[in-house]
Amino acid sequence: MSNTFLETIRAAIDRHGLIPAGTPVVAGVSGGADSVALLHAFQMLEIPVTVAHLNHQLRGAESDADERFVRELGFPVVVKSVDVRKLAEENNLSIEMAARKARHDFFAEFGDAVIALAHHADDQAETFILKLARGAGTEGLGGMPFFQTLGNLRLIRPMLGISRAEILQWLAENGFGWREDASNRDEAFLRNRVRHSILPLLEKELNPNIRETILRTMDILREENAWMDSLANATRLEAASTLKQPLALRRRVVRNWLFENGAEGVDFDAVESILALMGKGEGSAVFELNNRQRVVVEYGQPRFEEGVSQPLDPAWDLSMERGMGWKKDHGRGVGIRPAEASFDAEKVGDAPIKVRGFEPGDRIQPLGMEGSCKLQDIFTDQKVPRAQRRSVPVVVCRGEIIWIPGYRTARGWEVCGMDGKSVHVRIEQSRTR
Repeated sequence: MSNTFLETIRAAIDRHGLIPAGTPVVAGVSGGADSVALLHAFQMLEIPVTVAHLNHQLRGAESDADERFVRELGFPVVVKSVDVRKLAEENNLSIEMAARKARHDFFAEFGDAVIALAHHADDQAETFILKLARGAGTEGLGGMPFFQTLGNLRLIRPMLGISRAEILQWLAENGFGWREDASNRDEAFLRNRVRHSILPLLEKELNPNIRETILRTMDILREENAWMDSLANATRLEAASTLKQPLALRRRVVRNWLFENGAEGVDFDAVESILALMGKGEGSAVFELNNRQRVVVEYGQPRFEEGVSQPLDPAWDLSMERGMGWKKDHGRGVGIRPAEASFDAEKVGDAPIKVRGFEPGDRIQPLGMEGSCKLQDIFTDQKVPRAQRRSVPVVVCRGEIIWIPGYRTARGWEVCGMDGKSVHVRIEQSRTR
């Protein structure tokens, strides 16, 4: 057993390239059976290692006893103490998530080292059950990888191919002691219920080899997930092309895009909703991911936004001169500047011509068209993104909208021929902004 145990760990290290040449190794050691076994395995494999122990201050004297035990193992050790309960309260986290954050912050202090964790095959099977119950996809159901990067952290898990029973047997054969954490038996924790009740029940009532079956399934899912990711990474998120792909790939592309933008709380419903908005291909819509992140979909193309948007009020320079005839608006698109147009001087009279931003309910009677139109409808027809509508100048005179630059002037304000008296108006973006 001893040789098989060590050979399995060595094979995992070599097969997955877990410890690059010259890279220091730091083992996270709680004092429990799993981490103690990994630590002694490194020693027997002649892999230099530094011990990292975090005292979570959750179990009073028991936590302190764990710390003393780890210090006395005889390895180079770095110990840190964190009040995890206080950390959870200050950051509105569960105890479990606060402990995870504390550990990762601690591990980050070791710079370029790889951090060795003692997760094993039973942890993988438990994770599969938990993820399945929560509705995870192939990535989640694939479980923990042998090598993982989380920000600047490089985590390695050399014992994922070894069961808990094999670990305990190896410790007993070699006379190594460890600390028992009573909380590992507390079934108030969901993982403990899976470990002590649900998996044993599945072994008894469904399949005595359920753990091995789950591990094989997880291995298949990890490989298929890697293949899907390679396809998704080669596919840009563009409405015209993305929507032609198979649904599974569309979902993967959108999800990866969200993660790349730092989206939080991404779930199946979020991805489906964004895809549905992209599929409409018209108008603008917003999907709120959480209280500070959103996806804006305009004419099928998504855009990620974060934080509270406080855009500056737009500013324009408006110039006028009186003359004869008319100057034609360029008509290249709503709001495109600079733009110019001409209006009947008699109709304008001595009234001021002003420019302002779009307001809900605005209407114009476009020259060459019957009746009036809502500016909102014009923006939609002209495919002006919602985020850009505030920057479209609206030119008014005598309480009436007489011009949407880049689109049309209003009926009734036109100049009569090239001999008619006119007011020439030019608008451009303010140079002071």
